[in-house]
Amino acid sequence: MPDSAKLPFPPSVAQLYARALWDPKPTSTIKSQKQLAYALGYPRDWRVERFIEKGEDGASIIRDRIHAMTGKKKKMQCTWFHHDAAQKAAQELEETGNLEGSHLLPPTPLYNKGDIIQVKYEGKWWDATITKRKKQGDEFLYSVHYHEEDATQDEVDEVEIRPGQDPGQLAAELGFTTEWKATRKGARYVLIAPSGERFTTKKAAMNFFKQKKEKAEEEDNDIEDPPWRVEGHEWIGRQLIWGTLHRISGTRKVKIDQVGTIEGYIDENDVDKEGSPGFVSEVTGKPAKLFHITFPDEPHHPYTSFLLNSTDLEEHEIAENLLEESLSAKRKQQAEAASPPKKKKADDEFCPAQLVSVGG
Repeated sequence: MPDSAKLPFPPSVAQLYARALWDPKPTSTIKSQKQLAYALGYPRDWRVERFIEKGEDGASIIRDRIHAMTGKKKKMQCTWFHHDAAQKAAQELEETGNLEGSHLLPPTPLYNKGDIIQVKYEGKWWDATITKRKKQGDEFLYSVHYHEEDATQDEVDEVEIRPGQDPGQLAAELGFTTEWKATRKGARYVLIAPSGERFTTKKAAMNFFKQKKEKAEEEDNDIEDPPWRVEGHEWIGRQLIWGTLHRISGTRKVKIDQVGTIEGYIDENDVDKEGSPGFVSEVTGKPAKLFHITFPDEPHHPYTSFLLNSTDLEEHEIAENLLEESLSAKRKQQAEAASPPKKKKADDEFCPAQLVSVGG
């Protein structure tokens, strides 16, 4: 830092200027850009857009763009890439009231198509995305699509726009996943779930989010680990009769026999994703086979509410209750015969080709 005695202002101001000039923090908002410009001595309407880059040696490199809003309505933007040129232009503006000079760069837009921004409308800021940009004289006008209202607006001035936030990132900050979309509606939020449900309160959205998350976790837990083998054993497709005892009243119990089909099995050599045995026998305490049995629906059974949909049995339980193949086929035929007949198609009920003429 130069000798403070040679500076035309008090040391405290010099320190403040130096701190702002070499502050290694990017300016990501309009407010921070204006604060940095003011700290560096620029007029109040000016902004300093700061970028931090990494050099080949890993050192931080500060890149600044100095923006001035000029013109009759303060809508024309001029930009410099060097503080020396910008300071001369600011001094020229103070002395002559204009920014004409060799250091002046042509107006450049602040935003591009696809940028997520906020638009000031009727005194409130609304989340939107830029869909189009056009240059009108020395000004830039934008077409925007509002997130929450699903509406569009044309010819929005830059002074009515400020940088916005990605809806997925905003949702994540509110405690949701990035698959959710969150937008601000004034001081409140509108949240949209990945499945399309829309919520106008964070509480309702969070309740829905937690329910979906719990359901997904339950489904993950229901995934068989290891999966059932559906071939490779002679019992696959065989039937067995399995009886269960149920209490149907305070003093009465009933045994219900069901005929089920062996759909799959876990081998004693199978392991889950953590490397543990797929099944350990309750009898031997060692890895063993486990069979998965399903039972058909019996809506007319007197004890329908007690019927099993499926069950898992050990090898010895299967061996004790396995039906002979001939008896198994017979029971299958009986079940098919007992099932209601399929409704005939209209073409089956009447076909002209089936008419037989009698007589001459």
